[in-house]
Amino acid sequence: MVVAVDRMKDIYRKEYERNPVLTLFLTILIAFFIVFVIAALMSGGDTFYNVLNSDRSKLFSDHFDSIFYSSNDPYTRWQVIYPSFATVLYAVLGHFVIPFVDIPSGDVLSAALIRESQMGILSFLFITLLTLSALYLVVSKLMKKESFRKELVFLFAVVLAYPFIYALERGNSIIITLVLCFLFILGYRSENKIIRYASYVALACAAGIKMYPAILLLLILRDRNYREAGVCVSITAMMMLVPFLFTDGNPILLLDNITSYTEVNLGVTNINQIMLGIFQEGLGLSGGVVTIMSYAVVGTFTLLSVIVILFDREMKHWKIIALISCNLILGLGVGVQYQVVYMLMPILYFLAAEREMTKENKFYTICFAMTMVLIPGIGVAGLYPSAMIGAMESFFVIIIALALLYEGVGRIYRDRSEERRAGAA
Repeated sequence: MVVAVDRMKDIYRKEYERNPVLTLFLTILIAFFIVFVIAALMSGGDTFYNVLNSDRSKLFSDHFDSIFYSSNDPYTRWQVIYPSFATVLYAVLGHFVIPFVDIPSGDVLSAALIRESQMGILSFLFITLLTLSALYLVVSKLMKKESFRKELVFLFAVVLAYPFIYALERGNSIIITLVLCFLFILGYRSENKIIRYASYVALACAAGIKMYPAILLLLILRDRNYREAGVCVSITAMMMLVPFLFTDGNPILLLDNITSYTEVNLGVTNINQIMLGIFQEGLGLSGGVVTIMSYAVVGTFTLLSVIVILFDREMKHWKIIALISCNLILGLGVGVQYQVVYMLMPILYFLAAEREMTKENKFYTICFAMTMVLIPGIGVAGLYPSAMIGAMESFFVIIIALALLYEGVGRIYRDRSEERRAGAA
């Protein structure tokens, strides 16, 4: 036993010496996973069960609800909030699935019946396996120098990461969107025109599913490649507008559905929820006042982020991706725990680029790991465990965002000050 322990220590020491950043990242994730498994065994599975959605009827519901709603007047009857591209995709999927759904006599078609059908389950399994395979290829591409360690990264940073599990349990299309965002980042700088334009199509599809990933266009603008940015904008606009021709909706109706949409969500995942929790629930301010305050904070955060992304020429590539991901999580939109999956983009680029354990890298390694860890679902009065875990992981996203803005805004300010002094001299 002692020999085995000593051997494990020796292997760990060699791994840490070879790549301390990756080793520390995986150590944190694996340590939390072990604690999670032990807690689940000791609680009879309760601490695992509690980290999932509090509404048990919503298992894979986003997938099957989308198929059902997209099949019949999605925007006018069901007030769908997905862009038209996503709605058309789910309608096409429903065209192949719904005919095989058994509807009991006297009953009507529903999302629950689609979920109970063999073809419905097969459609979900097929899309999930396809998405997982694509994510594995992305991890392999970015971690190609790490041999078998890429499997550990894929396992603990993707499959066993809490935001990913929550997204999978909801059956949400954000995982597909994440893959499309990766494809864009991998290809938008390619010298091969076909690959480059294919990456633009990937971004257009991502925006056509979740809308907000369109902010990744800033990566092209950062390179001052305005012609290519124009091409990407055109493709994205077409992907978001043309599919409306095959639905009962239009952009105005979609925006109206989005603005009128509310979801019972006790989490504090984005800036709007955090401010509602502090100022409306905590201090008793009116919802209208808090909403205005929230828009002001989100607008300021977004504006500062755009300034840093476009004008801080010294910021590392993975940090730019991290700042964009922070906006996808904390900014506009409905804040749900699975939004944190966007942090996987900067995490993989960070692990691929950084191998030296500096103070800065240690800080980001810990913060990145804490956005992905599995935590036992222990309830607290008035709060669901899943909401608490989402709030904790969002806290580390906020820390990352503030650190990046502090670095970027500070550097831009210093550079401008030096330029003014040089001009005065």
